[in-house]
Amino acid sequence: MIKPGRLLNRPPISLEERYFSEIRPQLYENHAHHHQYGVRKGTTLAEHLDSACQFILTVSRIAEVAEDKRPLLLAATAVHDLNKLDPQERKLKTLARDKDFLKEELKKACVLSFVNTDDDLELVRKLIERHSGHNVSDGARFLPEDPNIERWAAMLTAADLFDLGIPDTQRFRKIETELTVAFGRKCNLFRIRLSEDKGYITSLLLGACEEVLQKYDFHPIAIFPDSELFEGGNLPNADLTKEIATVWQSKIDQVFGNNIEKLVRPTKDGIKVTHQAIQQNIDEVLVNVQALLEKKKAGYKSDKIAKDVSKWGDNAGEDAIKKAAELGLLPVSSAEEFAISEGLKAAYLSYREAGLNPKEVWDKIAHHTGISEHQRLALEPFNGQYGRPLFAAKAAINGIEGINEALKESFQLRNNSTETSEEIEVSEEMILAVNRMVNLPFANQLIGIDDLSSYVEANPRQRCSLGSTSSEIDELISANMPPGTKVQAFSNRLPGGISAEPKRQADSIAALAYQLMTVGANFPKVSKQEPLYLHLALPKGSAPELLRIWRELLQQLANTNAEGGTVTVDQLQLYRDNKLEFKANKVVGAALPKRPDFVHISVIIPLVWGDVNTSLALLKSLRLGLEISLSLDIGFPFTLSSNMEVDLFDDVYGRVEGIPAALQPLLGNGQYDQSQDAEKILERLRCLGELAISVASIQKSDDCLYDLARACDRPIELYFVLLRWILREQDEPNFRLIWSRISTPLNTLMKSLMSDNTLLTQYLKESAKIASEAKLWGSSRDKRTSLVEPFAKFIAAVRSHKSYMDLDLMFAALVQQYHTRLDRIREHKVGKTKYEYIKQYYGILRKIYEEIYQQRPEKLLSDHKTLEAAYLFFFEEADAVLRSTSDNKSVETNTTV
Repeated sequence: MIKPGRLLNRPPISLEERYFSEIRPQLYENHAHHHQYGVRKGTTLAEHLDSACQFILTVSRIAEVAEDKRPLLLAATAVHDLNKLDPQERKLKTLARDKDFLKEELKKACVLSFVNTDDDLELVRKLIERHSGHNVSDGARFLPEDPNIERWAAMLTAADLFDLGIPDTQRFRKIETELTVAFGRKCNLFRIRLSEDKGYITSLLLGACEEVLQKYDFHPIAIFPDSELFEGGNLPNADLTKEIATVWQSKIDQVFGNNIEKLVRPTKDGIKVTHQAIQQNIDEVLVNVQALLEKKKAGYKSDKIAKDVSKWGDNAGEDAIKKAAELGLLPVSSAEEFAISEGLKAAYLSYREAGLNPKEVWDKIAHHTGISEHQRLALEPFNGQYGRPLFAAKAAINGIEGINEALKESFQLRNNSTETSEEIEVSEEMILAVNRMVNLPFANQLIGIDDLSSYVEANPRQRCSLGSTSSEIDELISANMPPGTKVQAFSNRLPGGISAEPKRQADSIAALAYQLMTVGANFPKVSKQEPLYLHLALPKGSAPELLRIWRELLQQLANTNAEGGTVTVDQLQLYRDNKLEFKANKVVGAALPKRPDFVHISVIIPLVWGDVNTSLALLKSLRLGLEISLSLDIGFPFTLSSNMEVDLFDDVYGRVEGIPAALQPLLGNGQYDQSQDAEKILERLRCLGELAISVASIQKSDDCLYDLARACDRPIELYFVLLRWILREQDEPNFRLIWSRISTPLNTLMKSLMSDNTLLTQYLKESAKIASEAKLWGSSRDKRTSLVEPFAKFIAAVRSHKSYMDLDLMFAALVQQYHTRLDRIREHKVGKTKYEYIKQYYGILRKIYEEIYQQRPEKLLSDHKTLEAAYLFFFEEADAVLRSTSDNKSVETNTTV
């Protein structure tokens, strides 16, 4: 089988990173083919140990186990099933007390370095012996010991139960019992399960769920391809759906808030600054406010301002105006003063967003702008938002600088406010979307009948072809979609509109999901190619810490392109060394997500390969996807599709949608039930890549790869494709050298595609072996035409053979003529032995003609180029074996002497 690669190449920092980069790969190398039985049937020992190790890492962190003890818990978990590791199948208690055996298994699992003392080894022994309900019969139980051992043993027991093949209800009840002991408090487990996955927007929703639940002391404990498992005390009595929707809305706003100019908006009520803007860059916000004030100054109209002054002055009353005038609070009368009044209004609005009442707001504004206490009291009768700024502008002696200070303080208060989420108005549509997309244990989920009713009762022009029918309908056009996405892919085309730009109906959440992909992935700046989407999900039962590591890795890869575009894999290293090395590219590659919170239980990676046909793009995408998916340190279930939306990941390990018929012999049906199926496809693609780089230049390797992939429909055609590329790239190729490079990947590929040698290849190999042993070739050993000369004579004889002529005569003539040919061109005369070789050689070729082609010359002649190419490579193979045998005999002879 193939040797999977690794993704985590940096030195590990935390215990979790060390586990995924060093220990987990070793577990799979040691136990990936050790299958289990009973309630664990269908999983390997490696998968069980991995599940338990990730669980213990998460639980020990939640339980705040001392950092010097967590590695010992991990070490015990990595080898806790000692009885399954022993070839003699001795009892677990016996094995746990065998120090040499225990140390050897710890060493094999790469965790022996955690066990530094005899006390450490004794702790590991106790944890192993006490896990999963095993009896504790050693006398140590009656001696004083660390009371934490019982808690730690309960953690290991829960980890052992975590992947038990029983219904979730029973399994969770068992785990909750153990975790109650481990945490020293009541523990409840519940899942948040997805009903649909819309990519980045779904990841933001799960992040919102996690953020809200952590406020109520619930912790993520495991991640699945379609859900997330949490643990905590009692569920809150309140419905958290609206709170989750509010946080979700804020996360979406942050994505679209990269352009601060759009978040600092001039309105009829004043300049408003959204919370997302001040979260990003306060200095930039102040610059934008200043720019808007300059626009206000330029647009000053005295007659309009006079009307506003009259309106708000009348509301305050004549006495208020008179008293204000006595203190220098005169109405705005110039463009400069108007800009200051608008700045005061902007500060007022920002303070109000922080939750302050009008009196508190104006106290702070007066302090920063230089308005005196008496002036501040005289402003009370005026309207706080509209009237006071008009009369206070002249008294604000600190001018724009004072306004900037007030704005800064208001921004700080808003950032520190605990009621930030309440500032965001969340629509009913968002709340319904939360209910629809995730299964929350504290929400009413009976909304399916409402969705069905809304679809049935909706006007046909308002029915969605993308997403579920809702009150908010958007029209999709190609400009708002990811590059290359065709809205024609969706049904329910709307009547009207130009043919070049058909529109589709979509509910607002589905439209938002596509727009998030458009702005959230690092697409090339100019791309008209339709991307393929690689959907990668975290493995079943993954630790939340793995999500952090995975996010950091993707961010690190995305940073390879400093300009924010795609990153591509070094094709030479990939094809030659099966190694993933990423580098920046402006046109092709993977459009990785721009933000880490776009990655949660799954991630969508658009793949753009430039101006290539769809089959080649599929091959390149699948090769890259399999290399990532089958990495030993993580290992992802995957789906490769031309659609951004796919079905949720199920028990199928990998799925490839849209495999053309010509590639199905190579790639199968696109449903890979287990990682071994995917490994077989990756092995084939690796062989093709190595062959392509061996016979073609790096610039043409993709074209060669495509030709070879299509030839897999009839594997023997591979020899002809290889020969054609060799002759195309080299004028006088050295076939002996070329065979040494391609023999291993070619034979591996042929064995994978053809489980048994066919009769045709068997006869061709026999004839090539005779030719090699008897030196049946033309005047030169180094020329292709000379090497295939005896076979070419056979093809020529078949071509000139008449139907009324006897086959015995044809082959007898072939034998005699080639014997005469060799006798003429060789320095020494050929004798009877050579004649017998030639007779035997053509006797095998006669079997090919009679048994394989049923004496039908047209069938043989249509294949003659393929047969000659295969014969040439079989000859080189036989010659390499013959030379190897001769070298071995020579070495043995010299050794004996």
